[in-house]
Order: sequence, then structure tokens, then C-alpha cells
Amino acid sequence: MNLPSRLSEIGRATASHESIVYHDRRITYGELKKQVNELANGLQSLGIQPGDRVLVALGNSPEFVISYYAVLRIKGIVVPINPAFTRNEIGNIVKDCLPSVVITNSNMASVFKQLEQEGNQTKGIIVTNLDGNAKDGLISFDELKSKDKSVFTSISFRRKDPAVIIYTSDNTGLPKGAVLTHHNIYSNAMTFAQMYKMSPQDRALMVSPVYHVAAQTCVMNNAMVSGSTLVIHDGWAGPEAVLETIDKEKITFFFGPPTMYSFLVGYPNPDKYDVSSLRVAFSGGASLSPEIFKGFAEKYKVEIVEGYGLSETSPVVTSNPMEGPKKLGSIGKPIPGIEVDIFDYEGREVPKGQVGEIVVRGPNVMAGYFNKEDDTRWAMRNGWFHTGDLAYMDEEGYLFIVDRKKDTIIRGGVNINPREVEEVLSSHPCVYDTAVVGVPDAVMGEEIMTFVMLREDEELKAEELQDYCRDNLAKYKIPRYIRFVENLPKTTSGKLMRKEIQRWISHK
Repeated sequence: MNLPSRLSEIGRATASHESIVYHDRRITYGELKKQVNELANGLQSLGIQPGDRVLVALGNSPEFVISYYAVLRIKGIVVPINPAFTRNEIGNIVKDCLPSVVITNSNMASVFKQLEQEGNQTKGIIVTNLDGNAKDGLISFDELKSKDKSVFTSISFRRKDPAVIIYTSDNTGLPKGAVLTHHNIYSNAMTFAQMYKMSPQDRALMVSPVYHVAAQTCVMNNAMVSGSTLVIHDGWAGPEAVLETIDKEKITFFFGPPTMYSFLVGYPNPDKYDVSSLRVAFSGGASLSPEIFKGFAEKYKVEIVEGYGLSETSPVVTSNPMEGPKKLGSIGKPIPGIEVDIFDYEGREVPKGQVGEIVVRGPNVMAGYFNKEDDTRWAMRNGWFHTGDLAYMDEEGYLFIVDRKKDTIIRGGVNINPREVEEVLSSHPCVYDTAVVGVPDAVMGEEIMTFVMLREDEELKAEELQDYCRDNLAKYKIPRYIRFVENLPKTTSGKLMRKEIQRWISHK
């Protein structure tokens, strides 16, 4: 079984049941199945073949869901990216995966046209909200769907067929694509839905960005495989918008990073909304503090369930139990069918209670990194995926993360590689060297701080450097704090000593 086949089954069995709610649009499963098949036919008419990459740069919307499932339906490979990425960020991904087609909105179409002019040719740029007829070589999403309304011809699938490429940044700051197979994403979504007892009676609220693999599995695919209703918000618009929707749409399942729960805990007047329908509040992407857990349970009478995962694991690896006591500070136990262990630096299992690296194996683990065989071999050595996260396991099998081997900054549940930010900062003509680190933040979990060495006799204001970043980095990657320094701590080989910089912060 796979995701598009599962959706087709549900579309046939419960055609009149509501699948998607988005603003004033309400789409049944029968209608969703029909639109997915129509877009699949349209993509085939453009010459898209099994294994072709289709880059999807869309925000939370029915069009993302339709595009995602239509691409999978023809055995294409979905490459979802943040539509807020800059041309530079998008260009790096396009050069790596060489998409056959791009699906985006009218605001982003010009970026992809520019990339085409630079030699990154595609078979078409499909635009979801294109006004009027196709123009400037762009293809209307709606017109492509209406082009061929015939019944879609079934395609056979294998479990190991690639389905999705999720891009993350490696330690050089360059994007690296984790290739997830049809079995990876289906098994993870199905296991997750079964763990949380999802059914057609459930209604899942999607506020987290759908281009992120956690939102895809834990909300979108979770709802689709269980025949639930997916209620879509464009994004985070504040706690009141979420509470109002929970009340109005009788939401039963909500997922978000700790930052969202922090805002909900801080909302002063939750009693004006009826949130009694909510039965699951799931959190991941960053550490959940005991204060947020206790505050949410007291205010909304629901305990947050904390889990853990990575792009390379489809993503869910562990979870606290939905029912019964939860261990605060723990990311829980491995979910069914997945093995997790703690290894030392030589690849040996460590005793319970001792810190080591989290390693994972199971049906959720990626096939590898796209076009990066050496990175794949290193990450998957000895048959285990090495996460780079340091943790210990207690006697009952609960895991507790204590540190990250990588330098990743987690801001509001979103991973940011400091090297990527450093490269942009260093490209400014006045900057000689720079170091980027994460600093604790009560709301976002971490914020970005930058230490900057200027070239001799150069002057620059922090605001000017932030403005420079806006042209090259997505908004959430722009440093909030900038400090100008005379030097940066480095080893004799020239390697930046990030731990020393962290000590600078802690001593100030």
C-alpha cells in the first residue's frame, strides 16, 4: 500500500465525507480524488515520467495537497520547499535536484523564470493562482487540471520507489536532499495515525508549514490515511485564530512546535472558546519545557504529547504515550516497528543512563541523500542511521536528549544551519569573518546571534547587515542579534570554536 492508493480507496469508500476545509472551501474525498487524478493526467501530458522531480513551492493550501498526491500518483518525486526562500536558496536546490516541473504561486513565478533564463530548464512552471489565461510561458494550475478529465490509468508501485526529497542543510551550509521512499512515508503516517487512534470522525488542524516533513506526516498524511478532515490555516496567525478554529470546526488533533503552545498558554482569555473537542495535542521540532506542558494542561485540559524525529526518518522516531503518565523532558519511546539505540563514538551500544548518539533503523529511515553517496554511507554506517543527536535512555526505554553533535539552531521548531547564515554574512564586502550561534529565547526556543569581524577601516551598522541578509535568506534565518568583535576564537587549523563563543554569551 502507498499514500496515493490509500487516498483513492478512501475517495471511493467515503466520497461524500469532508476531506479539506480551507477558508470558505470545503472539499469532499470524492472531489479530492477527482482533482488529484486530473492533475496527475495533466502532469503526464507535460511529459512527466516516473522518477522525475517536481518541485512544489507552495504554502498551506488545498493546492499543496492536490499537487503532492498527484505527483506521487504518477510515481514522480515531490520536492517540497519553503515558498519564502530567496532566489539564492531556491537556486541551490534547483541546481541539485534539477526538477522537471515547478508548481508554485504567482508571487514566486518570476523567481523560477529567472532561474530558467540562467539555464535551469524545466518542462513547465505551473502557477496555482494565475490570473486569466496562461502567459509568459507559465501554465495555469486550474487549466492543467481541466485539460484531461478521463479516469487516471493506474500505475504499479514498489515499496522502495522514491517519493519525496526533503532538503536540509549539511555542515557546509549547502542543501542536502533526504530521499524518502513510498514505504517510508506511508508506514510512518499509518503508524502515527494508529498510535493516535485517528478515524474519519477526527478533524486535524494544520497550522505548521506543510513544506516541512513533520506537518506532512503528522497532519496532512495522518488525516488522509485515516479518512479524517484536514482543516488548513495559511500559517500561524496567533493563538486566537487557532482557538477560534478549534471551537468552530470541532478540531480533535493539533500539531505544532513548543513556540505555538507557548503562545496558546499565554493567551489571556481562552474560556471564550469551546476547545473540549481537542483530544490530541502533539509537539515536536524542539524541546518542550515543563512550564509549557503544565500550563497547557491546566488551561486547556489536554496534555501535550512530545515526540522526536528528523527529515531523514519520515520523520517520527519516538513519542510519549498519548494516554497515561508522560515523562517531562523526555522525547518518549520508539514508535512501533522502529528500533532506536544509543551508541558511543566507536559505534558500540552504551549502558542505560549513559550519553551517546541516537541511532535509528526501521521502515521510516530514508533511502539516502540525493546524489551524495559518501554522505549516505557515513550517515547509514553499520546499518543504522546516525542522527547526530546526543541522548541517554533510561531503564524504561524513554529517551532524553542532552545535546546536538551538529551545530543546528532550532528556532520556533525550524532547523537553521549556522554555516548557511555565515556564508551569506561573509559575502558582504565589509565583513572579514563571522560566527553564528543560537541563544536561548523564551518564546522561540532559540534566536540567532551573530559575531562579526569587519575588514580594516570599514564601518557597518547591524541594521544594514540585516537588510543585506533579507536579499539572500528567508526571514526566519536573519540574525536577531549582531555583535561586532575584534577577533573570533579559532583552533590552530583555523576551525571556529563555537563552544568558546557560547561561553562568551554565558559570561555576559
